[in-house]
Amino acid sequence: MSEQVPRHEVFEVLKPEEHLALPDAEHAEPLRPGEADPLQKLETAREAAEANASNENPLDTLNRIQAAETAVRGHVNPSMITRADKQRSTDRELLRVQRVLSLPSRSLSRLIHQPVVRAVSEAAAGTVSRPSGLLGGGLLAFLGSSAYLYWAKHIGIRYNYFIWLLLFVGGFLAGLLLEAVVWLATRHQRSSQ
Repeated sequence: MSEQVPRHEVFEVLKPEEHLALPDAEHAEPLRPGEADPLQKLETAREAAEANASNENPLDTLNRIQAAETAVRGHVNPSMITRADKQRSTDRELLRVQRVLSLPSRSLSRLIHQPVVRAVSEAAAGTVSRPSGLLGGGLLAFLGSSAYLYWAKHIGIRYNYFIWLLLFVGGFLAGLLLEAVVWLATRHQRSSQ
């Protein structure tokens, strides 16, 4: 069974005891041999700080503190990441990854990550690989070449493989055109949301 302690006794138990308080100078243990007196150190530091404060201009002190902070941070605004910082980080990471690759993969990676190749690739990514264009091109090429194959077999002419490429390009353009029409038709609805 649990025994209940009267409320007034709990508060007396929680009161700080005198023997737990820090000792004063009279009751402190003596200094060990070779140990400097902490009170003497404190007094010396306080006197030095007061002497420096009375001799210095407050603006000089402020400038010294700002210079020390700038030296520690490395630049004025550490939260601002520049394009050069991002490029350096990307280049370091790319080199780190390339070091682990095999020689042929490393060579291909160096070729692919040239600035000219990267710019062409990013420009083409926005236009060439449009899903609507690929879907339109694939559908028209499949249906058109199937119909052309049937027609060529039925009439007895030779199948021309260049027709498939023309059908794919035509379907790709038709898919892009259809996407543009849908985008223009829904523009007002998107802007009102």
